[in-house]
Amino acid sequence: MFFISAPFGNYLKFKNAISVTGTWTVNPRPGLAKQIIKTLRYIKTDAGWSWRNKIGLRNAGLNEGMLRTSYNNVLSVAALESLDWHKIKLAISPDRNIELNISCPNLDTHQDTTSFEGFDRFPNHMRGKWCIVKIPPTSSNKLVDKIVDAGYNTIHASNTLATDKGGLSGYILTSYTLQLIRYIKKTHPHVEVIAGGGVTKKWHAEYYLDEGADHISIGSACFTPWKVKPILSATKTIQDEAEINIIS
Repeated sequence: MFFISAPFGNYLKFKNAISVTGTWTVNPRPGLAKQIIKTLRYIKTDAGWSWRNKIGLRNAGLNEGMLRTSYNNVLSVAALESLDWHKIKLAISPDRNIELNISCPNLDTHQDTTSFEGFDRFPNHMRGKWCIVKIPPTSSNKLVDKIVDAGYNTIHASNTLATDKGGLSGYILTSYTLQLIRYIKKTHPHVEVIAGGGVTKKWHAEYYLDEGADHISIGSACFTPWKVKPILSATKTIQDEAEINIIS
């Protein structure tokens, strides 16, 4: 299956991909347009050209997010306060598909939100097809083990890479994502991996799949939406599965 990563899933829909909206927080965090203009840059790094931003989870809030997200797609959520997972669980219908984003490198404070109350309650509470945890590219094996021990069976590797000037996305994530895929599939073979980071061509997706990923997340390519459809044709196997799960 293919996923259109948040925030691009707010705007882009493809019939053979699931859109991930958000990331939504309990309370609104205004100023999205201003932060995009102020901080979004296409820069050259040692790993190639990458997008850098410091948007910091600017969004209209969870209640608005639920109104904008169909039950066929995935609602990406994040906790900023210690009781937020509990509040999110109470607010969201168990029939929804969700992604718990435990990493946002653009916030002023960085906390291990897997330790917040209620994080471990979603696997038994949610009845939708997808209950995903989106992890940082620098996640330790110990963190992965903790997530799996909490009952999660789908991990999205990975989020943007934190730097002093903002989060980096694109090719720079590839080595981190590969390392996470290999550890997860070796240590927890039952866990499904959604691989993302630098997927801008069809062969990028196929490479992650060959390394053991079960699904593909498309993010940076969405800056040029006309390049997304060719990626969605990556490998007959994943395409056949996508056609079975057509999103209208």
